[in-house]
Amino acid sequence: MKGSYNRSSSNKSRTGFNFKKIKKYYIHLAIIFSLIVFAGLSALVYTWDNQLITNGVTISGVNIGNMTQDQAKETMDKEIQRLMDQTLKLSIDQHSPDFRLGDLGLLVSADSALNDAYDISRNGSILNKIINKISATKGIDLSLSHDWNDETLLQELNKNLESLNNPAVDASFKISPQNTMIITKEQIGQVVDVEDLMTQIKGIDIYDPPSEIQGHYKDQFPQVTAAQLEDQKITGLLASYTTRFDPTQTARSGNVRLAANALDKAVIKPGDTLSFNKIVGERTVEAGYKDAYVIVNGQFVPGLAGGICQVSSTLYNTGLLANLPVTQRSNHDLAISYVPLGQDATVAFPDLDLKFLNNTEGYLLLRSKVSNNSVTIELYGKVVPGQEVSISNTTESVIPFEVKNLVDETLAHGESIVKQEGQPGYLVKSSRIVKMNGTVVKTEPLKQSRYIPLPKIVAVGA
Repeated sequence: MKGSYNRSSSNKSRTGFNFKKIKKYYIHLAIIFSLIVFAGLSALVYTWDNQLITNGVTISGVNIGNMTQDQAKETMDKEIQRLMDQTLKLSIDQHSPDFRLGDLGLLVSADSALNDAYDISRNGSILNKIINKISATKGIDLSLSHDWNDETLLQELNKNLESLNNPAVDASFKISPQNTMIITKEQIGQVVDVEDLMTQIKGIDIYDPPSEIQGHYKDQFPQVTAAQLEDQKITGLLASYTTRFDPTQTARSGNVRLAANALDKAVIKPGDTLSFNKIVGERTVEAGYKDAYVIVNGQFVPGLAGGICQVSSTLYNTGLLANLPVTQRSNHDLAISYVPLGQDATVAFPDLDLKFLNNTEGYLLLRSKVSNNSVTIELYGKVVPGQEVSISNTTESVIPFEVKNLVDETLAHGESIVKQEGQPGYLVKSSRIVKMNGTVVKTEPLKQSRYIPLPKIVAVGA
């Protein structure tokens, strides 16, 4: 009995102990759950998006915490304007002009910083948001972005400092009555060192700029020196060519004179192209040109500035004899008489041109002379001692012309009148022969010339 009583007491004791323990466990569990729920709710409240930038955030020292995006942008726009309105004094010699930083090309933007500021405590998990928000309260300073517009900076400095410069003066020359170059020596200049100023300005702290920057002068050297001109100096006549015209054709003669006068005294730099159209320009009534016969589609017809191709052909021969490379040349459709076959050059503004390259390493000077019945074009430049140039032409074939009979009812039967004389066509090959001290050193084939025949037209009575 005694043993049985003890077991029963022991079982009751264990049962009572377990119940209390379980009850206590559930109480603890409820408390923990409540705390978790409370913490979760607190975290949700703490990280709730109220559309405001987190407290403690600044941009370049300007507080934007607890502001909406619009408020923050307005605040930073004012700060940017303040930065742009700051002035900087440039001290150069006795001159100290003031410049507004914005006018010097300063570019400041808060866009990226505002986006980053708004994103703080809005990205990642709730835990990350809490950590970021707590960190922000200790202070987060973002930076404005800024740069300089180099083109604006350079233009503003040049515009305001140009009057302080004493620019270099290139060596120059004028042509004497003897067609030689009279050279004037160059001068070294003194100009503001704008590149150094740009480097200094772009290196300033825009939040605490210096009150003054010291500028300096530097030497500016001329691009053309007297020594260069001496090396490129005209030393004499390279070539000359003359053609003749009928002075009774007054309109044509006047056109020849106008074009020749336009060429006179033209100077071509070393390496440049001698262009007939560029020098003479467009042939217009306002310029004084008149109608005279021109060749169009294989026919002689009246046209403005007829006759100037005699000037271009004269120039072509002068350039050939001066041994200049020909870069553009076209012959007439029909054979002409004022130069040998193969040695003419037709032109029409603006595309049909006569061009030579000045490869002489010296200046070229064009001179023209027009008498009562002739035009002469001369080319002056660096004479090559011992050089002689000549032109050779070979007629490869002659193309006979056709005879066209046209019925003319005003003529009597059997009567005929020649309305247009026929002219054969030709295929001509030309060469330029260069001699040095009497020895041929080069034979250069030139562009061949093909002339179409001009039919003979006879009016016959019906």
